[in-house]
Order: sequence, then structure tokens, then C-alpha cells
Amino acid sequence: MAPTKTHTSHSDADPGARGQCLKVCGITELAELDALASAAVDFVGLWHGVPGGAAELELDRWCELAAAARERGIAPVLVSFSSNLEELRQPLERCEARWVQLHGYQTPGAVRAIKRIGEDVRVIKVLHVRGEGCVEAPLVRSYERAGVDVFLLDAVAADGRVGSTGQTLAVEVARALAEQLERPFLLAGGVSAENRADYAALHSHRWFIGVDVDTNARGEDGKVDARRVAAISAAWKPALGAGASDAQ
Repeated sequence: MAPTKTHTSHSDADPGARGQCLKVCGITELAELDALASAAVDFVGLWHGVPGGAAELELDRWCELAAAARERGIAPVLVSFSSNLEELRQPLERCEARWVQLHGYQTPGAVRAIKRIGEDVRVIKVLHVRGEGCVEAPLVRSYERAGVDVFLLDAVAADGRVGSTGQTLAVEVARALAEQLERPFLLAGGVSAENRADYAALHSHRWFIGVDVDTNARGEDGKVDARRVAAISAAWKPALGAGASDAQ
């Protein structure tokens, strides 16, 4: 049985209207969803189309967890490295999901095609920062024209790995990249309960809407830890207290 909802579901909300929101990525178990629900998490990243990924889910399991997330008031996000339209279409349509996060180097054309899956589909496109530059910087305007709804700023590991690396994103680099955007953005890359103050320069940015965490939400066993998630939520969502905005 699902726990009592602790906040309002945002599966149909405009992220820009919510202020600071929290997304936790790489969930594979129902117990982890319970931990997120208790900490007023807004979005949960569920992996499908991440070959070899530690949190990769088969389609049936993806749908099961997506439905369970909605029952707990959390919006499921399809996190994928895929550019295969049919592979992306299946969970969005079959599981009645709305959000897709493109965590890879998909083209603006791929974004445009995904948006045509349905009028309610919302795309989060990761912008990969390597050193002091963004790999996709020349394509930002093209992504915006293609229909990206939210950008996610994340750091690339020294060996080229992307996604859930725990690498910290330099605040000055993130700020410079944010100045190039005309869409809301989430901040990832080593976000924790302890380093909110380090990103003070981003808190007041007109397009900043919240953070995305994975590594720092986990305990030593690799599973999402309720206390760690609660601490991150308390640090990054102070204005929202124990609950999130009710914007629909």
C-alpha cells in the first residue's frame, strides 16, 4: 500500500511556476520511492534506455515504478541515453508518463521528434559541462527552438563518463552557462545538503528552478537513504518547508 501523500503531485505542473524543486535519479525499488515521498521530492528519474546502467529498468518494471511514483505524488521522468523514437515512445505512452530526460548527446532534431509524441510531452535536455565549457553550447538555441522545456546542467567526469558521476559542477561555469539560456534549468553535478551555499550565485537566477541528485542521496549500500534525501530537501527547499508548491 502506498504511503499517504506528503505533497501535491507535479506531473502536470509548469516547473517554472514552482520555484525550487528537487529531482532524485536512479530509483529501482519501491522502498526508495517511499523515502522520496517523505522528503517532498518533486521528480523521480527512472532509467530506461541506459545500456549497462546500474539503475536500468525493463519496460514493465519502469511502468510499475512510474505508477507507484504518481501514487506518492511524485512525477516520474524517463531518463534515457537513447535516440530511438520508438524506445522512448513506449514508456511515455504505455505508462502515461509526461517527462523525458535526454541524458546523452541527442540532436535538436531528436528533441523535435520526441515532442511530437504527444502535446503533453515535456523534455529535459542535459547540457554536459567538461572543464570550463559546455559540449552542447553551440546547440543551445537550436535545442530551445526544437522545444526543450528544461535544461539540466551536469558535469562530465574526467574519463568522459556522463550521468550520476558525482562530479561537482563549478559554480562560475554553471553561472556562465545559465546566462546563455532562455529556458528553466536544474542544477546537477555533486549537489549535496552541505554545498547549497556554494551555489548562492545561482539561487536568484531567473531560470533556476531546482536541483537533481543521485550519488549524494545514497547510503553506503548504494540505495537511496531517507535521511540523506531529507537533508538535501531541507537545504535546497527552505522556502517550501516540508511540502512543495501547489502550482498545477
